[in-house]
Amino acid sequence: MSKRPTIDLAALTSEAARPMTEAVQRVPRSALAAASPPAPAKAQHAAEPPTRTANLQALAFKVSPAFRKRFRQRAADADLKLNELLFEALDAWEAQHGLKR
Repeated sequence: MSKRPTIDLAALTSEAARPMTEAVQRVPRSALAAASPPAPAKAQHAAEPPTRTANLQALAFKVSPAFRKRFRQRAADADLKLNELLFEALDAWEAQHGLKR
């Protein structure tokens, strides 16, 4: 087998280096918010509450493969994100047990 040619890393400066075409460029949200002006609010959606998926923290637990498949399928059927289905499930459980949020 032939070896790959060595790469001259010193030649890869910010002027010469460029990202691979298939690489996804990640830009911090703060940079995006600072770079673009805020979008004008639509009049018909002005009274909507903030999305339930804002300011979230990670929650991790293990479930069986069958439950995982069933949960993901129900979310897809309802056109919901997984966490949105989880929120609705907790709300329904609380309502069923007479608990307030």
